[in-house]
Amino acid sequence: MPTAFLEPDRSLAGERFFLRPWRALLLGAALLLLFVLLALLVPDQPLAIEQHWTDWMRETQTAPLKQIALVFNYLGRGLGRALVVVGVGVVPIVAKRWWALLAYAVTEALTPLLNSLFKALVDRARPPDGLVHPSGPSFPSGHVSFAAATLVAAVLLFTTVECPRRRWWWLATTGIVGMAWSRTYLQVHWLLDVLAGSFLGAGVALFVFAAIQLPRRAQTLQDE
Repeated sequence: MPTAFLEPDRSLAGERFFLRPWRALLLGAALLLLFVLLALLVPDQPLAIEQHWTDWMRETQTAPLKQIALVFNYLGRGLGRALVVVGVGVVPIVAKRWWALLAYAVTEALTPLLNSLFKALVDRARPPDGLVHPSGPSFPSGHVSFAAATLVAAVLLFTTVECPRRRWWWLATTGIVGMAWSRTYLQVHWLLDVLAGSFLGAGVALFVFAAIQLPRRAQTLQDE
C-alpha cells in the first residue's frame, strides 16, 4: 500500500489520519471499484489458478498449520471478532477521540453490510469439504474483509505524528495476508474471494476515515 498517501497531516488540528486525505479517499474508492469489478466478473466455477491453490492447500495440511488457521478463524467470527472490535474501539473512547470513534464505528458497520449484500448478489459456491463449516456464499470473504477493515483502521487510530507508519502498514498487511491464507487453508474460500475481501475492507476503511477528515480539514483551513 503506498505509504505516501497514508502519512498523518501534521498541520491539521484535531484528528489527523492522512497527510493528503483526498488521495486516501481516491485510493479507497479505487479499491472499492476493484472490488465491484471482481464481483461483476467472478465466475461461478473456480478459475484454474484457484483450483490449483486449493489443491495445494489441501496437500500441505499439517496439525500445527491447521491450529494457526483455526486461530484466525476464531478471531474473525463470533466472540473472537467481538473482542477484537471492542478492544480496538476502547482506545478512542478512553482518549475521547470522538471523530476517530465515529470513523471506526462506520467502518465496522459498513464493511459487513456490504459484504453480506454482495454475498447475496454474487452467490458463489464455496469449495467442497471445508475444514470448518461457515454459512452463506463464498464471495467475498467476510473474515478477510473484517481483518482488512480493522487492521487499516487500527493503524490510523493507533499511530501518531511522531510514529512512522511504514512498519505498521507492513504488520497490517501481514495480518490481512494471514487471514486470507487461513480461509483458503481451511478450504472455505477461493482465492478471488479473499482478494475481494481485502479490497472491500481496506477500501471502506480508507474511504471512511478520509471522508470524515476532509470536512474538518476544510473547516480548519477556513478558520486559519
